Amino acid sequence: MTVEVSLDVNNLQAIDQASSKRTYKPNTQSPRKIILFDGICNVCDGFIQFVHPRDTNNLFSFQALQSEKGREILQYYGIKCDVSTVVLIDESIDRVYVKSSAILTVCYHLNAPFSYLYSFTYVPTFVRDICYDIFGKYRYLIMGKKDTCMFSITLRDKFIDFKSPLILDEEQSEEKEL
Repeated sequence: MTVEVSLDVNNLQAIDQASSKRTYKPNTQSPRKIILFDGICNVCDGFIQFVHPRDTNNLFSFQALQSEKGREILQYYGIKCDVSTVVLIDESIDRVYVKSSAILTVCYHLNAPFSYLYSFTYVPTFVRDICYDIFGKYRYLIMGKKDTCMFSITLRDKFIDFKSPLILDEEQSEEKEL
């Protein structure tokens, strides 16, 4: 049984703004590959839902770009906050990938046949990113967006900083039922 949780992004931003302490530092002991994504975009949410079960080596962590922690990570690496793109940060080599390069690099780390998509890196980046930008501009129109993030409760541990009173309430209600 899969339990889905609704996360109000606006409420999350209010909670994040209340905690002004900046705590992000790259994890040098156990480097992560962090996927930063637009938390209200159906396409981005679908991408995370696609990657999670195929991440058999447990390489990826996730964070919404709209969250305080997401903005903090972007600021640490000197990246402009742009919710129209996916960002991949590889802490092991201190490298940042954006747009099509981020998507293709994520695919590279998935099992075949998805890893074969990495061969599209032979297409010049500017060509790939033009296509990415056009799709990104119209993604809400094509696929829609939502007011809240919907994630399976199993994704909770994959987030770097996932503060949600809704998840805590859901877990407490499940414990009471048992």
